[in-house]
Amino acid sequence: MLEGGPVMRSPVSWRVAAPLSVLLALVGGCAATGDNKPATTASAEAGPVEVTNCGTPVTVTKPPARAVTMNQSATEIMLALGLQDRMAGTAFLDDQVLPEYAAAYAKVPVVAKEYPSKEKLLDIAPDFVYASFASAFSDEGVGDRADWQKLGVATYISAAGCPKDTRPARLTMDDVFAEIREIAAVFGVKERAETLIADQQERIAKVSAGAKGTRVLWWDGGNDAPSAGACCGSPAMIMSAAGVTNIFADLNGSWADTSWETVVERNPEVIVLIDASWDRAAAKQAFLEKHATLKDLPAVKDKRYVVLDFSSTSAGVRNVLAVEALTRGIGGVGN
Repeated sequence: MLEGGPVMRSPVSWRVAAPLSVLLALVGGCAATGDNKPATTASAEAGPVEVTNCGTPVTVTKPPARAVTMNQSATEIMLALGLQDRMAGTAFLDDQVLPEYAAAYAKVPVVAKEYPSKEKLLDIAPDFVYASFASAFSDEGVGDRADWQKLGVATYISAAGCPKDTRPARLTMDDVFAEIREIAAVFGVKERAETLIADQQERIAKVSAGAKGTRVLWWDGGNDAPSAGACCGSPAMIMSAAGVTNIFADLNGSWADTSWETVVERNPEVIVLIDASWDRAAAKQAFLEKHATLKDLPAVKDKRYVVLDFSSTSAGVRNVLAVEALTRGIGGVGN
């Protein structure tokens, strides 16, 4: 049983919809402080900053002025820190940017629908390339990080997206906050990071007890062999922050294939359905409710689903929304 209230038994699924109410209001390219006075712009005098990112030493001698973000999570961290005036381009959206960042995002050139070519990126002449996933620096992306470093262009990858051998063994919200702090340090806006992080920590603390102990299946995709949130990636991070029990915490990796027979044996109380443009949550729900065996699971019969947008599950500023939506959907907090 839930400590914060009963499981929602409603035919209507909850999904991430509420805007991220951070304390940093973006005003004319600047973040705002808690007393609504404009914060100072990114310091051109800050630096140098040295970090080790995915096992790669990165040195930034002064705050970048022509950053390019390669994935949505990286883009939204930059916008949350009020750094749109330091962005020469952005790429690869999974969903629309959050409403509170839309005006700032509209001022940043979109250089490619997915990853730009190396040639395209060279034309932009960036001084900092920031990606959420290592794939951005593959042959299908903009090429190897080392080549950019040789050109004097600093690069950065989110901890969650590092190559496997340099990725955190078990991703936590502290890893996300560390990323925000490092990006803020690179751009000379450390105070903005602390304001943003404090807000997110407060919001997570407020809801984390509401769904404690609820057994959850995180279903990312796959009908024949379901891909479930496993022990150590962003799904597990979000479930842990929400205080729920991941029924596949014993599987290695961020996601892992399992079987529907095992799902039935473990009998989740709530099923998280990931909604992506290439794999809609509505189709997942229809599959469950037509499946000869799965349709009789109590969670399916009672339509105990929580729908989360794919973008809210990538490590970044949206994760707090996923935590809140999960607890709200279970019925513990925020109704």
